[in-house]
Amino acid sequence: MKKIVVLFVLFSFTCFSQEKKEKYDISFSPELIGQKEFFGGANILIGKVVIEKMIIGMNGVRFGFETNLRNSSEFLIAPKIGIEASGTIFIMRISALNYFQNSSNEFRILPEIGISWAGFINLTYGYNFRISSSQIDNINEHRLCLSFNFNRKLIKEGLKRM
Repeated sequence: MKKIVVLFVLFSFTCFSQEKKEKYDISFSPELIGQKEFFGGANILIGKVVIEKMIIGMNGVRFGFETNLRNSSEFLIAPKIGIEASGTIFIMRISALNYFQNSSNEFRILPEIGISWAGFINLTYGYNFRISSSQIDNINEHRLCLSFNFNRKLIKEGLKRM
């Protein structure tokens, strides 16, 4: 009977022990985009910084916008949301964007793939899939994006291991 009680107590300790709660990291992520003309963007990446033996990077959800920085009627702005997984040398990202120019708008899905340096500097190629029927002339399907993830933990701990 004692053995059963001891086994029950040991089993309950292993099953109901508390887990360490996940802490999410925030990164400011500016970007330069080339697609028919140059765009600039600003994003917030909320996710997890991964620093392990072979993987250094950041994964999470991105919120932000991009714009062509024009003052005239050609001014274009696009709020966006997406997910990103950037590792030691590889990055994947998918975003949903809605471009606005004057009274027209255009919704697009943008998968991107590219190279990364520890999730800090990312160079991606993406293809803009147009979903809506309207079309804005300043947007090209093919694009290159250079982005940076400014996160204290990633810079202090991750870049030291590279």
